Amino acid sequence: MNYDGKTLKKILRMTQKQLKSYLDSVLQESGYRTVNRKGFLYAPGDVPVLLVAHLDTVHAQRPEIICFSEDGRFIMSPQGIGGDDRCGVFMILQIIQEAKCHVLFCEDEETGGHGARAFTQSRLEMDVNYIVEMDRRGDNDAVFYGCDNPDFTDFILSFGFEEKAGSFSDISVVAPYLETAAVNISAGYYNEHRLHECIDLLALENNIRRIVQMVQTETEAFPFIRRKSSFHQFSLFEGPGKLLDLSASGECRQKLLMNLPDTARLISSGYEIAPKSTYLIDRESNVYIYLDELGAAVESEYAYACDENGEQIAFSATEAKRLPVLSMEAALEQLSMI
Repeated sequence: MNYDGKTLKKILRMTQKQLKSYLDSVLQESGYRTVNRKGFLYAPGDVPVLLVAHLDTVHAQRPEIICFSEDGRFIMSPQGIGGDDRCGVFMILQIIQEAKCHVLFCEDEETGGHGARAFTQSRLEMDVNYIVEMDRRGDNDAVFYGCDNPDFTDFILSFGFEEKAGSFSDISVVAPYLETAAVNISAGYYNEHRLHECIDLLALENNIRRIVQMVQTETEAFPFIRRKSSFHQFSLFEGPGKLLDLSASGECRQKLLMNLPDTARLISSGYEIAPKSTYLIDRESNVYIYLDELGAAVESEYAYACDENGEQIAFSATEAKRLPVLSMEAALEQLSMI
């Protein structure tokens, strides 16, 4: 399978509205019958697998300037490349050339999964064996969220992927609605939601190949089995608009952290929430929450902050202070003793 650089650049440079119209045309030209409604674009296929990606990005500008690494493997843009989730969109277009799967493109995932929720309210139904979303950083991750079907997990991991934890994506909404097992696979982007986001074209190509192999493998239908609560999914804050899935890695350490500016935007689990004084960021715009009970901060892997234009917040060392940072395990252990 050859890398289609022209199509990828076109996808990266479109607005969400332009991309939705473009995909509608491409799908129809490929023999699909499309359902184009507010919030989503759906097209039923012949292969009983639903492929999912979202159309929006967090960046305010389109990447007019696209830069390549010397070896041609990585691309990025000073405007933010938008691999999250234009990589997923591109992957789907490549996969359906080999296997005519069902396709769902959702709008406005980054601000609350609104397109996915619109889909669940549409009463559209389909007969698919499982769902594959391509909206995950890295090159080898498989995230199952609230789905705990061991047979499905074994099937996905048999293609070489490694199970990882995650907080929210469109399949968090779509999978329970369809009562069908779902996984989110790495789409080859890194440093998402930041201007220095980059796309690993080799990872992109490798995962297209693996997913083609996956969807061409005959399987039974895998039902959605809701995951029971576990320690690794424990969150200090629950529900929309609160930080979820605090990182389980890292020992207690000191770090230079700055309070979020009043104008900052804070996104967690797909929801935009109003920044509060307890939220802080480091130099890389990673988000932390300060726990008064412990006198320490805890990092959230799945929340991110940006300025009002969707760009990285300028970090000021003079406005920052060095604070102790705890791992999730340490924070939970100490909270349990209070």
